Amino acid sequence: MDPICFGIDVGGTFTDCVLTEGERIWRAKSPTTPGELGKGVIAAARLAAHRRGESLEATLPNVARFGLGTTAITNVLASRTGRRVGLVTTEGFEQMLPMARGAREIDEEGWLAAPQSVVDIETIAGVSERIDRNGDVITALDLAEAEAAIRLLVEDQQVEALAVSFLWAFLNPAHENAVTELARRLYPDVPVISAAELHPAAREFERTSFAVLNAYVSGALGGIEELEGELAAMGLTSPLLLVHSGGGSVTVAEAKRRPLGLAVSGPAAGVAASVAVGAAAGIETFVTCDLGGTSFDVSVIQHGQPARRTRGEVMGTWTALSLVDVASIGAGGGSLGWIDARGALRVGPRSAGAVPGPACYGRGGTEATVTDALVVLGYIDPENFLGGEFTLDAEAAQRACTKLGEALEMDAETIAWGIRQLALTDMIRATRGRTGALGLDLREHAFMCFGGSGALFVPDLARAVEAPRVLVPELASVLSAFGAASTDVRRERIRTVMTPFPLASARVEAVKSELAQSALADLEADGVAEADRSVLFEADIRFSKQISEIQLPVPDGPFDAAIEAELLDAFREEYAKRYGKGSIVLGAPIELVTLRAVGIGRTTRARVVAGALEEVAQDTDAQPVRSRSVRLERGDGGRRDIAVHDGAGLLPGHMLVGPALIDASDTTIWVPDGMSAMVNSQGTLVMESAS
Repeated sequence: MDPICFGIDVGGTFTDCVLTEGERIWRAKSPTTPGELGKGVIAAARLAAHRRGESLEATLPNVARFGLGTTAITNVLASRTGRRVGLVTTEGFEQMLPMARGAREIDEEGWLAAPQSVVDIETIAGVSERIDRNGDVITALDLAEAEAAIRLLVEDQQVEALAVSFLWAFLNPAHENAVTELARRLYPDVPVISAAELHPAAREFERTSFAVLNAYVSGALGGIEELEGELAAMGLTSPLLLVHSGGGSVTVAEAKRRPLGLAVSGPAAGVAASVAVGAAAGIETFVTCDLGGTSFDVSVIQHGQPARRTRGEVMGTWTALSLVDVASIGAGGGSLGWIDARGALRVGPRSAGAVPGPACYGRGGTEATVTDALVVLGYIDPENFLGGEFTLDAEAAQRACTKLGEALEMDAETIAWGIRQLALTDMIRATRGRTGALGLDLREHAFMCFGGSGALFVPDLARAVEAPRVLVPELASVLSAFGAASTDVRRERIRTVMTPFPLASARVEAVKSELAQSALADLEADGVAEADRSVLFEADIRFSKQISEIQLPVPDGPFDAAIEAELLDAFREEYAKRYGKGSIVLGAPIELVTLRAVGIGRTTRARVVAGALEEVAQDTDAQPVRSRSVRLERGDGGRRDIAVHDGAGLLPGHMLVGPALIDASDTTIWVPDGMSAMVNSQGTLVMESAS
């Protein structure tokens, strides 16, 4: 029997569900339920099970995989509603986090200010201890002083979680381990996070902020644990797997140990699924664009692997976090149009969210959003939204745009056109910024778009940057949910090496062996069968004394001179690609900073299947089913009647020429003038530029 797999993605507006059984796929959308994560998840799963022909209670006992991408951690960080955190650190470094490495941002009153911290200065305690850069003890730890500091934070400052982070503890964790064990013994009900245990790598700021953020969000998994229990009570026997920021899955138990890893799980799931779709279409290097209700997320796939980072900004805080390299801006279907102090029209980052949502949703929203603009312009048919299951209020969208336009003496259509153009411009800027940092020429790369609104913007984005091709997967509107059903378990272990080339091969090989054993033990603890466990390695390499590294895969096999030479060649090639050949100084020393073992646990998962759909003869002209008036340009002559195709009637082999719209069951696709589109064997719509 084919395995049954559920994939769920909890977005800002909708909770998406994909239910697969071999080649068959059912999908569903349900409004996200803020504060009640499980309610929206179960509603979407119940609807998908009903479409398959069974109740959810009858389906769950036979489910082999239940994956979930969640915004639970992101919401806590965005709303600043985490636990009150205390930090125990090396005396003299209490101001390290509040100083935020000199970072400044514009506050609500227009002044430059330090970013809002998740830990208050009064809940940071310094302890006399010091270990040097070689791991040698300079100042011994006074446990009595440490105990006094811990008691002060918990009893006087009423902290709800503790983080412990000492200088150079990643080389010698003796002091940090002692204080962590003491705190756990004194207050067994208080979560205590050790920075060196969680992330044993150099850079004390990132390591410390990582520990503090994990402590801050340590209470955010309550809804997920409740959902896990509810699903088990309904008959689910397979473990609930959560998509993490690195594009893999972890168990709920591992997520509790490192909850911050779920911060960008939704975008990571979509990127992971796009790799499978790209492989099925025969492309390994492309740009992904995910446009949902609250944000536009852009990432890059190179040689079949998503670009990754080992540190970056998470909701305004710079920290260590292994994650798929996704650049996000607040430009989604729910992003609000507004007028700034200069009297200029702006879009986002504020969003209408799931409640009240866009005005056209009829849930009490009155402000104009991107979705309202698309309804007014004619891109979205209000009578055919989500296949006709959710009728939109076109008059409410018109009123919202009219109200916004009054201040600028513009009519509803002109304001709607401006909202769409501003959102599109922001997306183009974000895409160029992310891909430019990687040295990519977009004229040579395809785009893949997904998310509920992605196919209404990305084709125009691709034309603006002269990209030759756009792919819209058949599961575009629920691709992140499909990713939640199809990602393998991924666990990482790291070790700081900090040694120059040429390397001591025996030492590096010994570190590799230790890391591999730890990663395999993690997979075993997750319940992954021995035959399904594997380990690959990555290296972070830089020119000596630089502050940034380039992450590279380590070739298979024992570490020797040949692999070392291959790594050095790959580093120089990637460095030249990003920064130019002239930036490389001949003979400059190069160093290996970090080794990383990535444990992969193969799981039962949904898969992209080629040839599963009925086909027609290649290049068969698709016939439109109706037309729709759409405002394409500014001015009185900007409206045109556009051919509309039924997405359910497009089969592999069909082709059409823009301008055209495709009304699918859960999204709308825009094919601009000057582009043609054909459906491939996986049901992916492939658009090509005519020029």
